[in-house]
Amino acid sequence: MPKFVITGASGAGKSTLISALAAQGYATVPEAGRQIVAEQVLAQGTALPWLDRVAFMQLLFERSIAAFDRTASLADQTVFFDRSFVEAIAYGSVIGHAAPQAMLQAAEARRFDAPVFVCPPWKEIFTTDDERRHDFEFAARDYQANLAAYRTAGYELVEIPRVSVQQRVAFITGRLAHLQSFRPSNPA
Repeated sequence: MPKFVITGASGAGKSTLISALAAQGYATVPEAGRQIVAEQVLAQGTALPWLDRVAFMQLLFERSIAAFDRTASLADQTVFFDRSFVEAIAYGSVIGHAAPQAMLQAAEARRFDAPVFVCPPWKEIFTTDDERRHDFEFAARDYQANLAAYRTAGYELVEIPRVSVQQRVAFITGRLAHLQSFRPSNPA
């Protein structure tokens, strides 16, 4: 089953793109980071990017690995991930906390299909909210760390143009159409 990840900058339209792919009938996996933040805020927890960054990184990695592993049951379906465990490793470099060797090994044992799709920083659509409290400058630094982490892991990166959501979906599906392994789960 092909597994593709959409990475990039915070606030660059990844989650909107994932929702549009889901609406087209594709299997998708939402971003773990936003879920973690919402849960931690609700539970008054501390594994938050503005309180305990290392705990957030660890939880982000664990959740992302678990999400990847759960998709094994989706035989013969193409899956699109909104970010991945590679971002947890990249986040470590942003906060000055190197990823432990066990984390790197677990990531290496799990691979996404090529290419990795990248949503570049897009200031015109960037917003903050309850889960995204950082500014655009942090999003740009995090973006660079994400790209570096994927390149270090040996992934091919393809930038998604800053166009409408429908055009972004068409860009992705057009890019993958030539791959024999590309099979929509149930496109509308």
